[in-house]
Amino acid sequence: MDTTKWKSILVPRDVYEEIIVIAHVENRTISGQLRYIFENWKIDHLSANDQDYIAGKVKEMREEELAKARALEA
Repeated sequence: MDTTKWKSILVPRDVYEEIIVIAHVENRTISGQLRYIFENWKIDHLSANDQDYIAGKVKEMREEELAKARALEA
């Protein structure tokens, strides 16, 4: 698995089973369904400032990971 693109997460079995059924009903993959749920949750529950803060923190995390990877290559 390309860990620069994908990560595994743990969810309770009952949640997983419902996500599978909902994904099937809505004709999405499991990852597509999780993305859809998450994006809509962010829109409904986070302010624009919160979303900007999160985007900035994610950018920082990615830059740190990239710097670590480059250091290992050197």
